[in-house]
Amino acid sequence: MRLHFFRVRRWQGEPHGREGQAFAWERAEATTVAPMLPANAPVLRALALPAEYALSNASEVGDAAFVAALERRLARGLRLVQLREKAVPRGRLAKLAARVVRLVHDAGGIVLVNDDEALAREAGADGVHLTAARLAAIDARPAFERVGASVHTAAELRKAERLELDLAVLGPVQSTPSHPDVPLLGWDGFERIARDAAIPVFAIGGLVREDLERAWTHGAHGVAMIRGAWGG
Repeated sequence: MRLHFFRVRRWQGEPHGREGQAFAWERAEATTVAPMLPANAPVLRALALPAEYALSNASEVGDAAFVAALERRLARGLRLVQLREKAVPRGRLAKLAARVVRLVHDAGGIVLVNDDEALAREAGADGVHLTAARLAAIDARPAFERVGASVHTAAELRKAERLELDLAVLGPVQSTPSHPDVPLLGWDGFERIARDAAIPVFAIGGLVREDLERAWTHGAHGVAMIRGAWGG
């Protein structure tokens, strides 16, 4: 009998069979074992999601500086990006979106556009990321390969689960300049909502990449960041 394992980023070492089993490692994005039970599909999609979710900040630093930072981070392994530029004019944003999608796809990554389905299709993005308000207003999952949503409460997370979204971003965990007046969850509050969720949940709010281990211990799939994503 051969048992197939998927490497989980928090697990280290090698399995050893005690009853004569043979083992084989599988990649979540390129499995070789078949047949695969249908119930495994959502699990594999979740495992294939990176642990770092970077939100763009072009309106803050300028398009050229943002693209330079994006290229630098892609070269160092970033693979999940959200284009979130609510203050950028539509024409400029369309050009930026096309460039971001091209760069991220060339690196083998995933791009979601914040709450603009038309722009996501126009740019060839992988999907959309819904605001909490947009999530509350819909009754069906948008027709994209990948769909995420921002949530702040357990009820909003439950709705994201019912719609079978691919990920949720929950926060703010810590104080952040982008939402200075929003009540903070803290890590304990985050864990109460996110623990045992049916979809991957990213922590957001004043976080940096060094917070990833702590996020895992509180039930997060990973961390989502704006400013913390682009340094280094």
